[in-house]
Amino acid sequence: MNKEGFLMQITITYNFFLFFLLLMCLKCHGCMDEERVALGQIKRSINSPQGTAFSSWYEEDCCQWEGVECNPSTTRVIRLSFHHRRDQSLPELWYPNATVFAQFKDLQELELPGNQIGVLISPNELGRLKQLQKIDVHDNSIQVGSHLCWGKISSLHFLDLSTNKLEGDIPKCLCENLRVKELFPSDNFLIGNIDACLRNMTSLEYVDLSDNSFNGSFPSLSISNLTNIQSIILSGNEFKGRISLSHFANLSRLSSLDISWNSLEVETESITWVPSFNLSVLNLAACNLKTIPSFISSQRHLESLDLSCNSLIGKIPSWMLDNVSKKLQLRRNGFIGPFPKSFQNSSQLTELDISDNLSSGSFPEHIGVNFPELHNLNASLNNFSGKLPPSFVRMKQLMFLELSGNQFHGEIPYGMTSNMSSLEYLGLSQNNLTGEALPKNSSMPKLRWLYLHRNHFTGNFPDSLSKSMDLLLADIRETNMSGELSSYLHVLSQIRVLLLGGNNFEGEIPQQLCQMRHLQILDLSRNNLSGGIPTCIDNITSWTNETPGLNKAREPYTTVPLRAEGRSNSENLWKHDGVGKPRSFSKHSLWQDTRGNQFNTFGNDSYMGNSGLCGVPMTKNCDEVLEKSSAPPGICGSPLDKECDKVQEKSSCFFPNNATSYTLLVMSLCAILLLSD
Repeated sequence: MNKEGFLMQITITYNFFLFFLLLMCLKCHGCMDEERVALGQIKRSINSPQGTAFSSWYEEDCCQWEGVECNPSTTRVIRLSFHHRRDQSLPELWYPNATVFAQFKDLQELELPGNQIGVLISPNELGRLKQLQKIDVHDNSIQVGSHLCWGKISSLHFLDLSTNKLEGDIPKCLCENLRVKELFPSDNFLIGNIDACLRNMTSLEYVDLSDNSFNGSFPSLSISNLTNIQSIILSGNEFKGRISLSHFANLSRLSSLDISWNSLEVETESITWVPSFNLSVLNLAACNLKTIPSFISSQRHLESLDLSCNSLIGKIPSWMLDNVSKKLQLRRNGFIGPFPKSFQNSSQLTELDISDNLSSGSFPEHIGVNFPELHNLNASLNNFSGKLPPSFVRMKQLMFLELSGNQFHGEIPYGMTSNMSSLEYLGLSQNNLTGEALPKNSSMPKLRWLYLHRNHFTGNFPDSLSKSMDLLLADIRETNMSGELSSYLHVLSQIRVLLLGGNNFEGEIPQQLCQMRHLQILDLSRNNLSGGIPTCIDNITSWTNETPGLNKAREPYTTVPLRAEGRSNSENLWKHDGVGKPRSFSKHSLWQDTRGNQFNTFGNDSYMGNSGLCGVPMTKNCDEVLEKSSAPPGICGSPLDKECDKVQEKSSCFFPNNATSYTLLVMSLCAILLLSD
């Protein structure tokens, strides 16, 4: 190699080295100074007045900060992802100024969900961001739609405004973003007609307008023009009229359709039409269906099908169990006949709900083999009979089993409660089951909710519940169980609700109750218990907490159900002083009859402060009270409550009979437990 060539090679190497050092220097420097300053402004704003968000923002390179993503080549911020960062204990809403976000010139994604945003100040500033593709402000408190008018952003493809407090018509300025592909303004208070908005947004692929109050005719024509649409969710609105699903026949990319819970009547087509789509999700709950639309049988790739709360009759078609691979919901119809069978030996369903129908006959003997993948099974409120099959033990993934309100008889098979390692909910109430309440050596370690009431069991309190350490609720009322309760009741450390009324338990009130620190509802009424109330009852501090849906008491209370002549109120609270005698029944809105053996032991003074109480040992006559009084606020069902008919008209799917009302009570108790968790 000559000298000239050698020098050229040295020069090239040197220049490359300098270029490499320059890149390294840029990398060391990190994000742009002006963007670091803007991030500091966001931190101060989101923490006003005394929040603690982004305490980890202290490194020099802000591209490494939590929730910040930069372009590795330019080191400019391209994504801000601040999910639920504002301290929820702060008393005021957050009012961020869009001018701060507009300083990130290359910003592509802005995510601010769950930050208590009340108003976005100067939203038009976002229009300066020419590369902005995604805006996510769901789960905030934005109320006025005009505060979202940032103008036309040609690059915007994704917009999530769900779970805010938006009111009135959908803002016209949002409908001007014609290139939006994914639009989610669900779970707000929006009203009016959406035809005009959807008509021009032909780029839409996913739209969710559910749980609002949109009204008028169903926008069939506008939707039929959305040739790119893949998912349409319009459930929980107030659309009215008759519609034909044939309007969607040419939407070849459509995979998910949900128009449940409106005031629609979906026509069952007399003329056969062939859809060009293959649906994975179809929800037609409460659509006034009289027969099953014929096109559904041709949908071979359904993952979820919901036809609940319609007027469907006849037997459940076997093809449904073959066509639907995950979730099949058919509750609250008029289906008759035996438990549905699949043409195949084994179904892949993970959730099956056929509750509140007229199905009858015995359960399949090999149900555990036929449905090995089930997580949730609800066949309550039917007319099923016979014995419960032991093959439930094959359902290793079963988490929810609800068979209440049927006519099953015989003993609970050991296979149903043994080695059920995933089972969290077991409902067998209101059947004709006999034998022990739970077989010996039952093992349900994850059980949280247990409903066994109104059966014909014998024996003692089920000893096997000691293995269910996560148990939150046990309803074992009116089951004919007996024995000395204190000898068999274990300490259930997580229990919130324990209902043992209407049995034949004997002995003293168990001291074990004092160690159940989370107990909030206790029913020991209508047993043969004797002795005093344990003084340690005051140690149960959970009775002093505010329990959603139950009471707002600040002193220790015990729930005492008062029942008389077809009326019940489980919210009457017994205030005790720990010495075996109630000081008072302190909830002054009580209106129940106090007649009954338990309450005859207390004098009239024990009930002071409850002007609505009547009957022995009270001096007030119940007949006089019923003539003058009406139901307590919020209670539907008093003879003088004329609003009940209106309530039942609106909620016919939820209140068809007493059994369904019981199911609603069960669900309400579950909700209380989840809230307190």
